[in-house]
Amino acid sequence: MKKYIGPALAVFVFYGGVACAADSAPAAPAVRQGVPMPDHGLLDEALKGDAKAQYGMGIAYATGNGAPRNHRTAVTWLEKAARQNHIEAQYDLGMIYMFTEDEGLRNPVKSTEWFLMAAEQGHLRAQNAIASAYSSGDGVGKSPEKALAWWRKAAAQKSAEAQFNIGYSYLSGEGVEASAPEAMRWLTLAAEQNNPDAQYLLGRGYAEGAGVKADPETSLRWLHKAAAQQHPAAMMLIGDAYIDGLGVEKSDVEAYYWYARAADLEPAFNDERDALREKISPKDQIDVQKRLMNR
Repeated sequence: MKKYIGPALAVFVFYGGVACAADSAPAAPAVRQGVPMPDHGLLDEALKGDAKAQYGMGIAYATGNGAPRNHRTAVTWLEKAARQNHIEAQYDLGMIYMFTEDEGLRNPVKSTEWFLMAAEQGHLRAQNAIASAYSSGDGVGKSPEKALAWWRKAAAQKSAEAQFNIGYSYLSGEGVEASAPEAMRWLTLAAEQNNPDAQYLLGRGYAEGAGVKADPETSLRWLHKAAAQQHPAAMMLIGDAYIDGLGVEKSDVEAYYWYARAADLEPAFNDERDALREKISPKDQIDVQKRLMNR
């Protein structure tokens, strides 16, 4: 069985998105000559020093929902709230400093400082974010060991992304001694929460007998779950199972169907799809195309 390590299997970097908590969302905006402006009541409360209102102002400017989108103005308001220990403001500041398109504003060092402040207070997405920063070295010194420590904190809060990353760390030996059985244990936790990358690696592990007893049927069950979430590498392994007759009856036609689905999502698989197409009849090729069109 082939091994597919594609873009989906880089260490999963989970930062999340700038979010506005329901209890701090800005009120309906006023509109001046077609440009949304912050609600006067929200602005008044923010100017008085109310942290929730300051956060609402920041999110309005960060998202363009209730104010003209402007990350610099958003940062001004979010920092006011963050300095009053508003945890969501701290996390969202980290997001803006890390991902803003304004190159003059982007500052990974400040980003990780704010992520760390929120993470230390138990903010789940911030814990994943600071772990990913330590893993990549973006804004902090690269440290697989610190990344793993923060993923463990997030995993304690049932984060599937953290569980996946811990499992991947045990596979790669990054920050911890490699252990296939331990990797499979963590990947199972993430897969059971419907993480498609974990489902794919779990399927591959059961196909190869890596850390578990080889079990083609269990392998296919997890691969199909990942494929249902449009995971192209999982689709390729399902195709391989049909070529090799592992857990299913051999069928180049079925294999071609799965290769074709994978290639539709990931052009890197085009060559393998095209090579297999030459082995099946024109009629079978047409039948597969009809199945693909009628999905």
